[in-house]
Amino acid sequence: MPQHRTREEGMTAMPADGCDPDDPVEILAVLPARYHQQFLADYEAAVTGARQPGEYRKLRHALRLWRLRALACSDPSFEDRLQAARSGTGTAIPAEQIPGWNARMAAERRRRSHRHQRPGRRP
Repeated sequence: MPQHRTREEGMTAMPADGCDPDDPVEILAVLPARYHQQFLADYEAAVTGARQPGEYRKLRHALRLWRLRALACSDPSFEDRLQAARSGTGTAIPAEQIPGWNARMAAERRRRSHRHQRPGRRP
């Protein structure tokens, strides 16, 4: 796979170890087998949509979400925690107690505000 470099920094677009965590093969390697069919169906739909230039970001977003799902689903306690959350018996942690939460929310608000201020951009 070719590595593209930026003019300014000479950096590659690939992680240092050459492994892209959003690569569908990497996601399937982590994702429990019972979720493979759902992932592949979602992936196929996203790839089909990404043939339109304006839809490419949706493919990247879908892969990122599936990577995070794969990490969560591969945790041995996932099913128990999922059931606890569905039944309302799980332990709730207020978002404000998550380290860095407020900074992430402030950054997201700035990003969204900046995006909406640029002329000619669609939200």
